[in-house]
Amino acid sequence: MQAFTTAAAKQIPLLVLMSRLGHEPLGTARGGNHYFLSPFREESTPSFVVCEPKNNWVDFGETPEPGKKAYGGDVLKLVMRLTGFTVPVACQALGQWMGDVPALERPRAAGRTVATGGLTFTDVRTEPLTYNVLINYLTGRGIDWGLVQRSSRTQAHLQQVLYQIQGKERLKPYFGLSWKTEAGLEVRNARFQGCIGEKGLTWLPGPEPGVVVFEGFMDYLSALTFWRKASFGSTVLILNSVNLLGLALPKLLEYDQVHSCLDNDAAGLRALHVLRQAMPGKVKAHNEIYRGFKDFNDFLTKTPPTKPLPARGAEPSQLRQTKKYWLWAVFKDRAPGSRVADDKKRQCTFYSYTNDAEGLEQLRVLRNQLGHQLEYYRICEKTPNDFKILEWAGKYQPKPVVPGYVPPVFDESEEY
Repeated sequence: MQAFTTAAAKQIPLLVLMSRLGHEPLGTARGGNHYFLSPFREESTPSFVVCEPKNNWVDFGETPEPGKKAYGGDVLKLVMRLTGFTVPVACQALGQWMGDVPALERPRAAGRTVATGGLTFTDVRTEPLTYNVLINYLTGRGIDWGLVQRSSRTQAHLQQVLYQIQGKERLKPYFGLSWKTEAGLEVRNARFQGCIGEKGLTWLPGPEPGVVVFEGFMDYLSALTFWRKASFGSTVLILNSVNLLGLALPKLLEYDQVHSCLDNDAAGLRALHVLRQAMPGKVKAHNEIYRGFKDFNDFLTKTPPTKPLPARGAEPSQLRQTKKYWLWAVFKDRAPGSRVADDKKRQCTFYSYTNDAEGLEQLRVLRNQLGHQLEYYRICEKTPNDFKILEWAGKYQPKPVVPGYVPPVFDESEEY
């Protein structure tokens, strides 16, 4: 009888093999789990379990291997343990014992085809995370795998993805960690970092007040590991790109407290700056925890930044260069640490999220929401050489001169 290949050997039904070897189940539980007396020793209480859907086994009476919760494996591992054979000889033995048994068929639906940028991903399939190489990659990034396994909310988004790339099809599919977003999948492994589908947000609703904001899912998992939590009680928002903050902001404004765990690089500080402007007094930053590192995961793995980080307290410098409209506001309350309230008022600059009419209208809506908190404001538009003032009002000297424009004044009886 010809030997099985390794792949074919692993497809042999374990229940059939156990029967051929003279072992019958003493009971069956939900989920297709069949209980046997262990073939490795004498016992009276069954501790050997065969999971029919997964076609693998676990022996709870054996000492787990390092890094594992229980001792077990597939068909080949069972044969090798029973006989002491190496893989090639075990495949030959299975060919003799099971040559008349058809391989286990595992029907599956065809995967999706997704075009992303210049690539087309075909046969895209997600499944629970079981590949050791991916779990090792995750733990190598400092993540506590045990905490991940304790959270059904995390596991619903963190899985493994298998896929082909059009024009590069191969016998074995590509694979990686996948993180589910509203618009696609974030994909990571030791050699690849990318996205299948579009960039999108990930909201993880929680029963407690507030929302915790992360830039990437690795930072979220790092924070769980750092705080020794399986999950956060509050809602979690993972941006998956700081460029999506504007998309998330309308929903963020519904929360009374935002906990920011954004990166310490320029992009992360700009995003934090925007959050604080949009939600004054409601944003608490936690990036001091990983000060000196780019993000939470680098802090966890003690990975130094590849380029210098912005100085502590540095203000974002690119927004005024890239945004067409902004609202400059002087608030009635004094600046923190100021002894004289009249001389030092709190000031903020709010930038538009888009450079079109919609972005300008967003600033006007924000101005109206701030209402009587403002002592002075002006809405400006960037021009090639400088900027021009579109609207202004309030008690501030010197007042800008705009030919032909009569500024409104704040009426304490008027609602803004």
